[in-house]
Amino acid sequence: MATGISHSNTIEKNGVKKLIQQVPWHEHGVPAGLVEFSLVIPHTMTHFVRS
Repeated sequence: MATGISHSNTIEKNGVKKLIQQVPWHEHGVPAGLVEFSLVIPHTMTHFVRS
C-alpha cells in the first residue's frame, strides 16, 4: 500500500473560515492526485487570512 503525507490548514476566503485537509490519492500504488476536504469552521478558531 502506498503512503503519502496529508496536509491541513485553516484559511479565510470571502469572509468564510475553513479547515482544509489534503490527502494523497494513489492508483495501483502510483500517486494520482489529491483528495481535498473543506469544512467551514467557527470564526473564533485561529486561521490564516488568504488574500
